[in-house]
Amino acid sequence: NFQNADLQAVVKAVSEMTGRNFLVDPRMKGQVTIISARPLSAAAAYQVFLSALKAQGFTAVEGPGNVVRIIPTAEAKLNADISHRAVPRGEEQIVTQVATVEHVTPSHLVPVLRPLMAPTSALAAYDPSSVLVITDYADNVRRLLAIIRKLDRPVTAEVNVVPLKHASAARR
Repeated sequence: NFQNADLQAVVKAVSEMTGRNFLVDPRMKGQVTIISARPLSAAAAYQVFLSALKAQGFTAVEGPGNVVRIIPTAEAKLNADISHRAVPRGEEQIVTQVATVEHVTPSHLVPVLRPLMAPTSALAAYDPSSVLVITDYADNVRRLLAIIRKLDRPVTAEVNVVPLKHASAARR
């Protein structure tokens, strides 16, 4: 539990609890209150910590050498980890995901997906390779991938003929 605790002190406590090394941007200032009714595992505490950072306008970006950099959210898209999984894991971490589409032109999906993203996130279409490059929080990237799967369907030109038995097809 942290009551109006300095963010720097919270980072130190989370570092000790999780064994992670943090590199903190000097602009990170502020206080946070985190209250838990029962003890949390180190993994759950880390997710709560990431949520607290997000509320303060900061995010954690995994870096080389087991160092987690805490930077302003607006800069995270330049430093986001590239997810090599089909679906990124994590919740409140910013990741970059490359999504391949088969039946739709990627640039046609941009106006549909962009309103579903935070202003600090990024979305780019590369039509020659049929890919979308998405940088956002991992939980939102998973949601966007689900939407892309629903929209990326083959367009058929087949016509179904339905014979009428007790009605007229003529318009009145």
